[in-house]
Amino acid sequence: MGDSAAQRVQAIRELMPATRAHVYLNTGTMGPLPRCVIEAMQERLQEEWQEGRLGSEAYAALLAHYQEARRRCAELLNAGTDEIALTDNTGEGLNIIAFGLNWREGDEVITTNHEHISALAPLYQIRERYGIRLRIADLGEGGERSAEEEIGRLITPRTRLIVISHVSFMTGARFDVRAVTALGRRHGLPVLVDGAQAAGAIAVDVEALDVDFYAFPMHKWLCGPDGTGGLYVRRTALSQVQSTYVGYYSLKHESSSDWELHETAQRFELGGRQTAALVGQSRVLRWLAEEVDHHWLQERIAMLNQAAAELLSQVPGVRVLTPRPGESGLLSFTFERAEPERVVQRLAKEHNVLIRSIPERQALRISTGFYNTEEELERVAAILRAWPEG
Repeated sequence: MGDSAAQRVQAIRELMPATRAHVYLNTGTMGPLPRCVIEAMQERLQEEWQEGRLGSEAYAALLAHYQEARRRCAELLNAGTDEIALTDNTGEGLNIIAFGLNWREGDEVITTNHEHISALAPLYQIRERYGIRLRIADLGEGGERSAEEEIGRLITPRTRLIVISHVSFMTGARFDVRAVTALGRRHGLPVLVDGAQAAGAIAVDVEALDVDFYAFPMHKWLCGPDGTGGLYVRRTALSQVQSTYVGYYSLKHESSSDWELHETAQRFELGGRQTAALVGQSRVLRWLAEEVDHHWLQERIAMLNQAAAELLSQVPGVRVLTPRPGESGLLSFTFERAEPERVVQRLAKEHNVLIRSIPERQALRISTGFYNTEEELERVAAILRAWPEG
């Protein structure tokens, strides 16, 4: 890494103290907060404390903060602001779509063996409630198989929805969402994408992906406040989904009718949120786009991911599961010399290294954030290489 690049990374790490307090390699669970988020949230809370939250000016400012958060999310995904609903997290967005279809007993949903419980839980609940059937596409242990081909084998006349992760939380495999959405178009099937491990780590262009629904969180790779996220709903797909919960923010208050939902994705928003968190959400999205630069950070994440794969593959007892390192920010591997959770705990307690285990694969997972360094990856490899026997 050149001097200028090293200086840039060091400057970023100064703004993110958690990356200096630990060897922070678990962004896939929770990303470190930059200083600008804390300052923006504190400023908003101070304003609410001193000026109050009532009055026409306060209300206009509140609505402006909501709209700015939607606009920044739209900018991130190359979407229209009207196609964004604010959510608390990925799971809320996935639930909105999953419960928004009119299910009938015997209907089928196709998903994969790489999905997070946030995607599976609403499908399990719908199965219990409506008697639908889940069909699971086997994409291989690491996610090496073609999602288009494996999902295509399972489509029947009863299929109603395809649910797939953009990036596997288990292994970091990146699936060809564009091919899956093209498959869905050919069969008249909507596609719901879990973007939890993609947004902020890789480029996400919902227009290029031609996706119908895309749910993502702020607290992982986007390094934003927890309790914030977004749901993209393609304009042409809006009529396919009905709101399960509705409230003040779902409605068009300028309408003469007592009951008229917004003609945008905002119809899926229920009520008020923590405004300071939304301000933090907008601020970090601005920071990433204008001060860090998405293209630079995505290239750095990929470079570090490839470096991690090369380092770890040389450690005795390690087998890298990620099929194509460098395609995401996650790298998973098995380590035959110790049980995964024991490794996680020992790394944290004895070495101040934060990673996580993946019980579904009996594996370990590291996240290569744009603020990580090659030296940190080398340190992890050295620790595992020197792991005591027994």
